[in-house]
Amino acid sequence: MIAKKKHKISFCTVCMNRLSFLKETLPKNIKDNLDYGNVEFIVLNYNSTDELDKWINTEMSQYIKQGVLKYIKTSEPEYFLMSHSKNVVSKQATGDIVCNVDADNFIGEGFANFINESFLKGENIYLSVDKGTQRDCCGRICLKKDDFETLRGYDENMKGYGFEDFDLRNRLELLGRKVVLFPEKFLNALPHSDVERLKNEYNNIEIKHIYMKHKTPSITELVYCFSNNEVYAGSIVEKSTLNSESTENIFITKKSFEYNIILLDDSWKFGQFISNDKIIFKEGDISIANNSEYFEVLNEAFCSSLIMLFSQMSNRIKMNKNLTHKRITVNEESYGDAHFE
Repeated sequence: MIAKKKHKISFCTVCMNRLSFLKETLPKNIKDNLDYGNVEFIVLNYNSTDELDKWINTEMSQYIKQGVLKYIKTSEPEYFLMSHSKNVVSKQATGDIVCNVDADNFIGEGFANFINESFLKGENIYLSVDKGTQRDCCGRICLKKDDFETLRGYDENMKGYGFEDFDLRNRLELLGRKVVLFPEKFLNALPHSDVERLKNEYNNIEIKHIYMKHKTPSITELVYCFSNNEVYAGSIVEKSTLNSESTENIFITKKSFEYNIILLDDSWKFGQFISNDKIIFKEGDISIANNSEYFEVLNEAFCSSLIMLFSQMSNRIKMNKNLTHKRITVNEESYGDAHFE
């Protein structure tokens, strides 16, 4: 009897101050798939300031000694960069197949076997989630390491949160790969808020003030003021008033696969903050202090929702440009570069 081929599978996880999640997910993910054999788990410490080092090197040392777990660390990033961090860890993979697993994700018993069986049945495939799936699992993508290198990874021009995974999927499709969907039983994650989700992001840390102006029932102007006095402003158009104060609307809906919120003209206006009396834009100045139509958003949860919207809207525009220009390869100069300790 001829033994069935077992692809080597690399499960890649990035962690920046997410130790509480990793303590729950990583040991279970390893135990649930250790029987597959030809597998490695790679954890990237992306300049975490918690006790990730200590926990990995004590509680998970047995797996490091067995060669099942590979632990790498970089102290360079000041902020969490989704695309860059995923590229860093994926480039260290030695498997035939690379699978991104977010730190809050449980992959489930038998997941490695499912991946192997899928790639044995079809060579020109990648594995991902239904786009209507809960967003905590949207980052789960399995692809051939060769395809990852052909694409040159995730687009590092996408700096904020979101859509880097959908962009990677688009470029895999342009490469001729067809998606195979994960069964729901493999898609479980620890719940957490947008505040927790964004806490290490540049936009979340550096955006100091957000102002709103309701132009019409469906159009709202947003003004984001950064600590370096840069300002980004744009008008958000709500195609549906359902849950209009929720960033869930910028995700693809299960029924229509259309976006309910768009950015007018697909661009943010860039300006300079002088004072509340004067924000300079190329198109003309605005005054926050002397215009009662503008109000500052002070609620923490709502601020997080608007920061999420800013990040995702910006990345969605970049994703659409890549798709329009049929770009398969990104990151022309370099990608996933980092110095390890």
